[in-house]
Amino acid sequence: MTAVVLPLHGHWAWDARGNGRAVRISTHAESGLLNLSLWREDLCVGTARLWPDEAAALITGLTDGLAELAARPRAVGPDPATLAELETRLARLERPRPPRWRQAADAVTGWAVRRAVRSGR
Repeated sequence: MTAVVLPLHGHWAWDARGNGRAVRISTHAESGLLNLSLWREDLCVGTARLWPDEAAALITGLTDGLAELAARPRAVGPDPATLAELETRLARLERPRPPRWRQAADAVTGWAVRRAVRSGR
């Protein structure tokens, strides 16, 4: 496997999800290509080499996407995954539980049964 030296000049775009995800954009003037590389932490996990006209089409797509985002106000609120996790935790807390005396009695009974099993009775 051949290792390619990264150009000194490049731009990084960090993924909103974090976890060391990023995209690196570098120009390879010697071949006339623009290189997009996908990174996880310090490991390159994929690349795309684009001719200038393909890079221009990508930029058009990015511009159109940014214009669409700018036209819609950003929803402010928690991440849906975080919200689902909080709702699950809340449901667990709100679940009916036996009274404390029942929990204590069950704990003692369980202890007595485990002791009897260990001692062979």
